Amino acid sequence: MSQGEPQPHVVSWLEPPQMDTGSPIPSVHCDGHRLLCAYHIKHEMIPGAITALLKFEHVLQFRFGYPNDEALLGHPLYNFGLRHYGFYLVEKSPLVAEIESQNRVHIAYKPGMYAGFRHWIVTFHDDTLEVIALHAAVVGHSQLSPHRAICEA
Repeated sequence: MSQGEPQPHVVSWLEPPQMDTGSPIPSVHCDGHRLLCAYHIKHEMIPGAITALLKFEHVLQFRFGYPNDEALLGHPLYNFGLRHYGFYLVEKSPLVAEIESQNRVHIAYKPGMYAGFRHWIVTFHDDTLEVIALHAAVVGHSQLSPHRAICEA
């Protein structure tokens, strides 16, 4: 982050059920505008359920994979509150600011056109999910594995 840019603030996203930190086995599917993420929840978090399902709508960009939990300390937002095995919302996101800056060359660019987009981060055991979208919510839970829950959604 360069000097003069607004400092990001990483806050907890409290809605999702806590993941199974040892083996969340996240599964992600994106169709270009909607992203689904299913993961194993902490044992007995929701009676009869083993998987939670998150839905992100009007997705502008997402990243899934690196860094894993061993390399999370190297993530640029770690010093701003990002931690292991959690769900977060980034206020004053540098990623949203980067997208806005890149789009200045577009003929239809209007300053502030990405102001409504938000930046969510989920730090799983072996993967990190980052999503820039307009909306996110927990949309259900299931007795199916994360992969099967995505296929059934």
